[in-house]
Amino acid sequence: MNDISQSPPQDISLVAMAAFMRRHIRIIGACVLLFGIAAGAASFLLTPRYRAEVLISPVNSSGLSSQLGGSLGGLAAIAGITLGGASKNSDEALEYLRSRQFTRGFIERHGLMPLLYAKKWDAAHGRWRGEAPTIAQGVDRFSHKVLQITQDHRTGIVTLAIIWRDRAVAAQWANTLVAEADAALRGRAIDQYKRSFEFLKQAATETSLVEVQDAVAKTMESELKDAMFARTRDAYAFKVLDPAVVRDPEDTDSPNRPLIVAVGCGFGLLIGLVLAARSQRRSRPRAG
Repeated sequence: MNDISQSPPQDISLVAMAAFMRRHIRIIGACVLLFGIAAGAASFLLTPRYRAEVLISPVNSSGLSSQLGGSLGGLAAIAGITLGGASKNSDEALEYLRSRQFTRGFIERHGLMPLLYAKKWDAAHGRWRGEAPTIAQGVDRFSHKVLQITQDHRTGIVTLAIIWRDRAVAAQWANTLVAEADAALRGRAIDQYKRSFEFLKQAATETSLVEVQDAVAKTMESELKDAMFARTRDAYAFKVLDPAVVRDPEDTDSPNRPLIVAVGCGFGLLIGLVLAARSQRRSRPRAG
């Protein structure tokens, strides 16, 4: 009754399974050991990848539109200008950091296509082997396999991570991405401040209402202060809380060798059970 091959599946107990494995410990143990060693050896053939992380806090800036009266704000909307729009809120800044446009610019500025498709790039002759990958494909690969951006919605802290085979390059890219995104948003903000300031000057000359003129004067003063802060403060859109550092050679993100060995041993266990069951079925007629 303890024979696992003679018992229906629903009647198999842990005791019977343990007895079955004990009888065939050589076959099962050999398979577990063999596949575990093979998986461990294979893990050393995989290219190690390193993870470099930057902790950043999006900077919230108050817009000018909240400081204007309804009539002046409506006039700005008619003119097609969002007053204070250069002071991007944290959500807009974060979406810009994730945007395909910014990622494409980063890849093009730093010539990353040969690195992203190293197997297709002939470094000796400076040309592609076969059909060249498109920049759109490069953006997809960088966004899905190299770059990771996550946000803790409770604290608002953002983690930007670069996963790459060169640990020094990974840290460099992570820090440069944040710096270039912040600089780009700063430049766009300063340009928008200039447009807003010119609009306010024109609005002041075209109205005779004292209340509107006073509101414009106060807003222009605030606009100049915001423009000065955008030009001078270290962090415009992203405040770096913890920059990326070069990881130790042993501190890899992948491959996860213990997990690979565990999976290999598990697969070996399954193969061993199958071989043991077949061996028991073949030996049954001779035993009879």
